Amino acid sequence: MSFSFDSVVHLYRDTYYKMPQSLKTFLGTLYGNIPIGIRYGKLYSEFMNRYKKFEESDEQFKQEFIYNKTLETLIFAEENIPFYKEHFQKHGVSSKDFKSIEDLKLFPSITKHDIKANLDRLYTDKVEKPVPYFSGGSLSTPTQYFHPLYTSRAKHKAYSLYTLSKIGYKYRDKTLLLKGREVSDPDKEIYWEYEPVDNYLYLSNNYMNSDKFPLMYERAKKFKPKFVFGYPSAVLSFIAMSKQFGLEPLKIEGVIVSSESIYEPDFKTIKEFFDDVDILADYGHTERVVGAYRLNFDNYHFVNAYGVPRIVDNEIVGTSFDNFVMPFINFKTADEVSGEILYFDGTDIAREVRNIEGRTQDYLVTEDERLVSITTMCGGQHLPLDMIRNIQYRQTQPGKVTVLVESRKGEVDKDHVISGMKKLVRDGIDFDVEVVDKIEKSARGKRVICKQSLDIEKIRSKK
Repeated sequence: MSFSFDSVVHLYRDTYYKMPQSLKTFLGTLYGNIPIGIRYGKLYSEFMNRYKKFEESDEQFKQEFIYNKTLETLIFAEENIPFYKEHFQKHGVSSKDFKSIEDLKLFPSITKHDIKANLDRLYTDKVEKPVPYFSGGSLSTPTQYFHPLYTSRAKHKAYSLYTLSKIGYKYRDKTLLLKGREVSDPDKEIYWEYEPVDNYLYLSNNYMNSDKFPLMYERAKKFKPKFVFGYPSAVLSFIAMSKQFGLEPLKIEGVIVSSESIYEPDFKTIKEFFDDVDILADYGHTERVVGAYRLNFDNYHFVNAYGVPRIVDNEIVGTSFDNFVMPFINFKTADEVSGEILYFDGTDIAREVRNIEGRTQDYLVTEDERLVSITTMCGGQHLPLDMIRNIQYRQTQPGKVTVLVESRKGEVDKDHVISGMKKLVRDGIDFDVEVVDKIEKSARGKRVICKQSLDIEKIRSKK
C-alpha cells in the first residue's frame, strides 16, 4: 500500500468546497504549489513513467506488458473475488488458460447489471481501502463501484496529465472549466468560482444560456485562461452565447472536451471560433477501466498501459489494471465504436478506433425493434437548427419518441421538426415534439441527449 496526501485530502473535499472563497484560495494555492509527485506519492511518478515507456516501446514490449498486467488481474480476481471465482468456474476457464493476450476472449464478460446484482461479492479490502464511486450510465439508478484509495487517484492523475500534455497543457496552466459541480450564487450575482488547487475558473453551466452570460464572459476574459476544458455541450454553449452577445473569442491555446460524445460538426465549430486551436477529446468512464484520447478529430488512441480494450460487436469491452479492490474483467462498457479499428496483430484488442459513439443506451427503438443510433440524429441537416438551442429524446415504448426542443427564438415549427426526424429515421417511429424553455442537464451539468427507458441490451440480444 502506498500513502499519498491527495488521497487523504480528497476525502474532505466537501468541507473544503464549503469554505469561504478567501480561505479556499489561501489553502488551495498553498496545497496546489506542493509538487504533484509529493501530493500523489511515488505511485504517480511510476504510472507517468509507465505511460511514457509503453507508448515509446516496440510491439513486442507492448504485447508482453499487456499480457503480464492482464494475467495479474485474472489471478488476483480468481483468488480474491468470490464472484469471479464462481464466474470463471461456471464458464470452464481459469487464469491458467491465459497463455497469450488473444486468450482474453475466452473469459466471460460482465455488465452493469451483473455488478448491481453481485456488488458485495465483487470487491475486497485485503490490499487497499475501497472507496465508493457512482455512475448513472445506461441504467435508471446509479451503479456503485469501488476503487483503491491510493492507487486509483495517482494512476488516473498521471493518465490525465499524460494525455493532456498532447495538447501542450502543463499542470496548473490557467484553465476555464465548463464542467463539474454547480458553483453559482445568484443572490450575490456570482456565477463562477476560482479553484486554486488546479488553477481552474469554473463557470456555471446552469446559467450559461442566460442573460447572465456577459458577466460570466467578462470574468473569464479577466482570468486570461490558456485552455478551455469542458463538456462539448458546454463549450458549444459558450461559443453560441458569445456570438449572441457579440463577444470576441477568448485568446486561448487549446480546448479539451470530455464526458460526452463529440461529433465532427462540433469540432469544426470549436476550431473556427477559437482561431484553429488544437482540440483534445478525452474518453474515459467512472469505472476507470480503459482510456483513450483523440487530437483534432484524428482516431481515438487507447492508452493500453492504463487498461486493455477489446472490441466485441462494435462495443468496448475492457479489463482493468492495478485495481486490487474491484477488478473489471471483460467489462461491457456499453460504449459503441464505429469506422476504422486498428488492432494488435492477431487479437481483438484495440490500439485505435475512428469514433466512440457513446452509450449503447443512446439508441432509439423503432416499432419493429430496430435500433437507430442517436449519432444518426445529430447531423441536423433536416432540422431547423436556427430555431433550436438543444434537443432531448425520451422513449418509454418502441416506435414512440418524445422530442423536447429548447427554442432559440421562442417559436418552433413542430411539423418541420417531425418531418426532419422522419427523414433521418426513415420509418418506424412516431415523434411527438414538445417545446420547452429549458432542458435540464445532469447534476454535474452534462447534457442528456437521450433518456431511454427501454433495455437496449435486451433488445440487441434478440437479434
